[in-house]
Amino acid sequence: NVTQSYSLINFLRVFTSKQIQEGHLANIPDTYWRSLDLGLEEAGDLLGSPTHYFDSEKILVLSKAIDFSIIKIPLNYQQVKKDFSGIHNLFTELGTLPWRAEQFTQLYSNALKANPKVDCNNNKTAEAATRNITTYAGLLAHFTGDVTMPYHTSLDHDAISVGQKGIHGYFERDLVNELELSGLFGKVVTNAEKLLQSPTEVESTPSIIMLRRKAKENYPEQTSIQESTAVMMEVIRDSFSLIEKLRQLDYTYAIASLEEAMKRADCKGSEVVKELATQFETLETKEQRSVFEKVKVLSIPSGYQIKKTTSACSRSPSTRVTIDGELSKNGKTVAEWHEALIVNRLALSAALTADIWVREWLRHKRTNLCATFLYAHKPSFISPTDSNCFGYALEESAKDFLKTNGKSVLPFQKISSDQNNCLSF
Repeated sequence: NVTQSYSLINFLRVFTSKQIQEGHLANIPDTYWRSLDLGLEEAGDLLGSPTHYFDSEKILVLSKAIDFSIIKIPLNYQQVKKDFSGIHNLFTELGTLPWRAEQFTQLYSNALKANPKVDCNNNKTAEAATRNITTYAGLLAHFTGDVTMPYHTSLDHDAISVGQKGIHGYFERDLVNELELSGLFGKVVTNAEKLLQSPTEVESTPSIIMLRRKAKENYPEQTSIQESTAVMMEVIRDSFSLIEKLRQLDYTYAIASLEEAMKRADCKGSEVVKELATQFETLETKEQRSVFEKVKVLSIPSGYQIKKTTSACSRSPSTRVTIDGELSKNGKTVAEWHEALIVNRLALSAALTADIWVREWLRHKRTNLCATFLYAHKPSFISPTDSNCFGYALEESAKDFLKTNGKSVLPFQKISSDQNNCLSF
């Protein structure tokens, strides 16, 4: 249909022409919201931090299973509380990443629904409608990115238990920055397009069509909004399955050998040896260690005790290494060894985000957006404790968490009951 295709092109043009703004908005949950105190110390981070992760190992242990891929996690948050009652505070101990993504999918969807025909000649109403839609879309992109990063799906967020502390930031920031000037963007876009179109895997990554098919099979009871949540559950399974691969890449190419580390001033010389022996015992709580010991994927592999070092001893992303990890002038750089996996995860994130944006737009009869609107530079924190802005009402667990940290429920959480007005600028 020519008319429909033209509408879709115009819709996507608004996002592509504002990609810098959308990228900025996607970073807001980290760069701005985590720093908020709003009258109480670290309140923004206390409430926001659990929304960035999902601790898959907790589900494994409580299910007494060894294969996360076969466990069905309920889409309904309250049902998760019932099924996994061994978790004292679900909000913090398990994390709420898929439901936080659902929250922003719902807000984005509501904003589209409320503005089926934006009149771009009416500057006041058109500007507000387009701003709300694009802002929710940008914020959603942060969490669709988190679900594709392996260490956002693990209890051991930074590989501390295996002596690879620092892997999280090194993989998602340092290595990506190193690859940016070597055509990374184009490779990600190409792979994302394939992931949107292919009915099967693309370079060992499940396509969006494949993920939606699996989600439908595993969650036949899903509601319209839960369609995307079910897909994100499948993405979490895929991300979690890649932890071992990422650890091996890091161990083989990014971590300096003990001999190399001992020669470098930034590795604290002989202190490296001492830290190797104590890192696992001192940096993890007793509860976390017991979980690690029960979960096969996080057991410490033989040989790690000898060569593992701390994040201070990571090689530069531009360091060239051979196939066996030794330094070489003729091998690939550390970043190049990681490139395939980085492209894989970024492309899946981009494809998942685009799929949700377009699906919700189609669901609400192709809302048109205006090319000109005021940019929401600092959108206000949207609390996971407000049931009006969160379909699964995480407020009970979140409020319990605040109380245990000596906090009270904050005034900024009292957001309008109108779901289309959960933002203030």
